[in-house]
Amino acid sequence: MKVKKILFDWHQIGSTSESCGADEQFSTYEVGKNGVVNILENEPHNGLQKWNYVVSMDNGSVYRVFNTSFVEYFSL
Repeated sequence: MKVKKILFDWHQIGSTSESCGADEQFSTYEVGKNGVVNILENEPHNGLQKWNYVVSMDNGSVYRVFNTSFVEYFSL
C-alpha cells in the first residue's frame, strides 16, 4: 500500500502537574506537503531490522525514519 503520511518523534509539551495538563506533539511528513514527493514503507526481512519509512523530497534529499507513531495510507 502507498503511504500518504507518517507521524514520528512524539514528544510531550508541558507538564502533567500543570493545571491545564500536558499535550503532545509529533513531527510529520505528508506526500504533497513541504516538499515531500514520496514515502516508501520498508518492511524488515530478517527479524533484526526495524520497520522504517524512506521519505523522498523534491530537492533530492532522502530521509529514513524509524520511530513512527502513526502511518496513514492512500485509499485504494
